[in-house]
Amino acid sequence: MLDGVLNMLKPPGMTSHDVVDGVRRIACMRKVGHCGTLDPAAAGVMVLMLGGATRMSEFLVGCDKTYRAEITLGLSTDTLDGEGTIVAEADASDVTGERVSEELAGLTGEIEMVPPMHSAVWHEGRRLYEIAREGETVEVESRRVTVHRFELLEFTPGERARALTEVVCSSGTYVRSLAAMLGEALGCPAYLSFLVRTRVGAQRIEDSLTGRELSEAAHEHRVGELLGAPEEVLCEWPRIEADRETAVALCRGMQTEAPPLLPPGERVLVLTGGRLLCVAEVVGDGPTALIQPRRVLLGEGDL
Repeated sequence: MLDGVLNMLKPPGMTSHDVVDGVRRIACMRKVGHCGTLDPAAAGVMVLMLGGATRMSEFLVGCDKTYRAEITLGLSTDTLDGEGTIVAEADASDVTGERVSEELAGLTGEIEMVPPMHSAVWHEGRRLYEIAREGETVEVESRRVTVHRFELLEFTPGERARALTEVVCSSGTYVRSLAAMLGEALGCPAYLSFLVRTRVGAQRIEDSLTGRELSEAAHEHRVGELLGAPEEVLCEWPRIEADRETAVALCRGMQTEAPPLLPPGERVLVLTGGRLLCVAEVVGDGPTALIQPRRVLLGEGDL
């Protein structure tokens, strides 16, 4: 069975589920997951997990992401993107690039964000988009997300001004909502007119595979050569190399002494002999800090 992560390029017009189904068919395996959906109209990096790598899903999903986002000013839609119905119009001619840059800076850091009604968030057993399609609206709890960088790359003024931006953000950030929030800050309706995800963790769009490239690799029986290890996606996490005694203890779910300077709650990758042994978390502080295994990937027999 194939095990590892696959950096796929999702084209516009396909759903994330379509991409997963396509990889299942090409790789001839059912155990395939993904590290975060993209809206059908969006394009870009989709990191898929095959085989045993799906055990890392909760950690891989939490990776930071980078997007190129085009925001159109002067219009807003009920879905906050170009797929919806126009609900407001205004002349955006007085908006300048300088003003946009100022407001983008105000939307960085930790912010409160309400997920769009047309999103896959669960509410009382149903997806929000299912509720929205029935013409209903419900109160959705806001979530705290982190926008590390929100930068204006290009600005085209006019009645329907356009701002090309780059967003670096935490998992769970809805760029559609950021577009609407920018419009509110400018006093002008706005919607997300196009979106490309250029990075998930360490996986970048320039390294993404098309469906055709994956099919050719499958025909030549070399899909396994294209798979990366989960720790490659989590390249920014601290890493610890465990000796055999420590590795055995962690395999058994036991706590071990933590290296100095790691703060409480820090998640770390523990490797042994160059292989990922487990994902662990620092518990306690100072000289009493310990490493607690959270997801063990190797057994004692594998050491």
